[in-house]
Amino acid sequence: MVKQLWKARNPPQNQKFVVLPTKPLLIMDQSIECHISGLSSHSDPRVSNFLDLTCNVDVAAKHPNSMRIGTWNVNTLNKPEKLENLKREIEKCKLDILGLSETHWEGEGEKDYSGYKIVYKGGEQKYNGVGFMYKTCVEKHIMKIIPMSDRVIGMRLNTTPVDTLLIQVYMPPLYVEEEKVDGVYKQIEEIIEDNGKGQVRLMIIGDFNSIVGETPYENIVGKFGLGKRNERGEKLIEFCKTFKLWISNTWFKNHKRRLYTWKSPGDRYRNQIDFILVNQRFKNSISNSKTYPGADAKTDHNLLVADVRTSMKHVKKSKAATKWNVDKLEGRTKLIFQGKMDERMKNIQFSNGNTKQEWDSIKEALVKTLSEEVGKTSRVKKKEWITEGMIEKMDERRKYKNIETEEGRLMYKKLNNQLRRETDKARETWTREQCERIEEMERKGNMEELYKTARNLTKCTPRIVPKQGMMNKEGNITTSMEETKIIWKEYIEELYQSDISNGNMNIEPENEREEDEKGPRIEKWEVEKALNDLKKKKALGCDHIPSEALKALGPEAISRLTNLINNIYFTGTWPEDLLKTILVPLPKKSKAKECKDYRTISCICHLTKAITRIILKRIDRKIEENMGEDQFGFRKGKGTRDAIGCLRMLGERVLEVNREIFVSFVDWEKAFDRVDWRILMRILRDVGVDWRDRRLISEIYRGQKVVVRLGDEETEEIGIGRGVRQGCCMSPTLFNLYAERIMNEALEETQGLKVGGESIKTIKYADDQAIIATTPGELENMLERVSRVGEENGMRINVGKTKVMKIGKEETRINITLGGQQLEQVNSFKYLGAIVNSEGNTTEEIRKRIGMAKTAYTNMKGLMNAKKLPIGLRVRFAKCYEWSVFCCMVVKVG
Repeated sequence: MVKQLWKARNPPQNQKFVVLPTKPLLIMDQSIECHISGLSSHSDPRVSNFLDLTCNVDVAAKHPNSMRIGTWNVNTLNKPEKLENLKREIEKCKLDILGLSETHWEGEGEKDYSGYKIVYKGGEQKYNGVGFMYKTCVEKHIMKIIPMSDRVIGMRLNTTPVDTLLIQVYMPPLYVEEEKVDGVYKQIEEIIEDNGKGQVRLMIIGDFNSIVGETPYENIVGKFGLGKRNERGEKLIEFCKTFKLWISNTWFKNHKRRLYTWKSPGDRYRNQIDFILVNQRFKNSISNSKTYPGADAKTDHNLLVADVRTSMKHVKKSKAATKWNVDKLEGRTKLIFQGKMDERMKNIQFSNGNTKQEWDSIKEALVKTLSEEVGKTSRVKKKEWITEGMIEKMDERRKYKNIETEEGRLMYKKLNNQLRRETDKARETWTREQCERIEEMERKGNMEELYKTARNLTKCTPRIVPKQGMMNKEGNITTSMEETKIIWKEYIEELYQSDISNGNMNIEPENEREEDEKGPRIEKWEVEKALNDLKKKKALGCDHIPSEALKALGPEAISRLTNLINNIYFTGTWPEDLLKTILVPLPKKSKAKECKDYRTISCICHLTKAITRIILKRIDRKIEENMGEDQFGFRKGKGTRDAIGCLRMLGERVLEVNREIFVSFVDWEKAFDRVDWRILMRILRDVGVDWRDRRLISEIYRGQKVVVRLGDEETEEIGIGRGVRQGCCMSPTLFNLYAERIMNEALEETQGLKVGGESIKTIKYADDQAIIATTPGELENMLERVSRVGEENGMRINVGKTKVMKIGKEETRINITLGGQQLEQVNSFKYLGAIVNSEGNTTEEIRKRIGMAKTAYTNMKGLMNAKKLPIGLRVRFAKCYEWSVFCCMVVKVG
């Protein structure tokens, strides 16, 4: 590797050698001479006497209307101490953004580190790699991130007077063929073309592995370059001519040691191969561009920094979600909280029937008491394993970086070795402390925190790179927040649109029902049970009331809360904020650019969760009585393993008796989002759900509003016209009932497969449904009936994703069509996470599970091999993370 680097940085042969008493030293400029006697020229970049004057002082305070952007080839980020090292240098040099080359990280993603974020793009192996490191406060000004390849990554910033397009580059070394170099330039061009050529301040930074030399060239290369231009330098200049770029660090008169960016092993020669390019239109925005040779991160490159006259555009600060210090709601604090809430509840005058006023009074009392007794959480810095001893070693090593005497080099190497030993020791101590913490959690029975801490000890999957732009209806990528809000608003409206009018929900007048059919009063014990069942440490709804506060309420407060819930129940009127849902989109894959590439999680008020839990307890028995035995989804005592096991056993049975079955795996389009509320209300009435329960459910659906949260901003409120409510505890049960009615109606006059005198037609897990028949013709008929009845109830089968399979000893092709399209026949299908094949065996599934278990062990290897943990605890981790991989219903091998 050293030889490759040596060749990669080797300058042209016509550069001069100066013979010195101690060693040959390759010089790139005739004016640079070394005098070992100590009487050295001030222009010599190797002189250690002057380094202390500039590199060990703090950088002057930044101008408020300026940014400092740097680029650094860090050689690798895989050393444990490297990120802390970089963080400290960023703080010392007061950088806003640092571009990184040679990170040696695999894949792409986003990581957090002690108040900083790193977005990166790497290859399949630990080579190359580029990225950006910046403070978390910069994130709100980032409009778009473009992870192009392991050599190119881009970032668009919201700055004044125009946006800034920042591209970090790591060009191949000299020994790499030119085709790859041309490929990198094409990637840069693609980013420029796609992100507003001529409309942004363009800055291309990084390690170009090129020498543009000291000879000025037009308005591109200044007179403060170094060395003699090589072929790569010519190519870079041609690229700059094409895009009218200006090589900033060749235009500012700085000391020679502020010009070179790389030195060879042993410091035989120094080159200027890292550059900051700026489009000429905005070259006056660069006030200086120079290196910081005193910055130390154990790399052979110097940090290159440009001062840019610009500022981040003002972003309207949104109201951040309240973060209460709910951990304090224990012991004495909890008793004080209960007492104050009970006292405040006694003093509140409630008006009968006005649920909004009543809830506002309770909410105000909750917020006031939380503020007084609990308070908000301060941003507690996560305790890192970085120690003061490590930091001292970093600072001490930094002093010897540019002392080029033999003694200085030996001291630098010695301090670096000491730092590595200190790092290993600190890491071991931290791991031991975490293991002790895990043991303590096990003794206390705090399993949730135990497994969370265990995951932190292992390799974590990075988050997907955010802010890659959104595609509008015209197919154009936009980075504007306002346009992104509109895109999401239109998507949600289109997804949930319906012609349901406000007054047509199939709820008959109250006087048409007998008193015992309307629904009894909600009792206090029901409220207490529902509050106790709420989970802790869940995201807050729009009311900002945590579940811990509701769970901590005393008897008087719960009585008043019961009164509010009964007012809602008897009037059917919900307070508006209890019906508001916040949707948070999370990308399902990298380079997610359309709304369908995201999944959304719902943030619902915790009191709403408690009320719907009470209603679910009341209606669950009646719904359960109308469910078939072939529905395995979201039911007590049943699960995915039961559904998989039944399907496999059916396959085995028909093979034993030399028969065959035909299975269709039905895929419904947006199944949960297509439920027609009017039909749902009619089904609930048919199964005997009480009138007030049905009215309360209908008012939830009719009155609900959603907003989409995008970073610190939210869209306008959006109305919903169909679908079960996302994040609501009633939704799975209501959908099961809805789907059951469709299947029963569609397959009422079909036969299915006879087993033990019973007819088996389907195996269902919510919307994951398998239809079973004994002949292809019967299966086609069943599919057509299901499709027709589904469309009558607002559901539609996705023909492209629906598959058919023949399970039997002989391989034959079947021709089944639906809606004029032929369905794809498959020999194996992944159903509920397990592979089902046409041969009826589990060999393929077993192989897959073994591979998954190996991966699980590899990811948890550090924990499994931790000798500081008791063997019993390690076995428990193995059962949790590895054995669970094998917990699928395996019936037959071969």
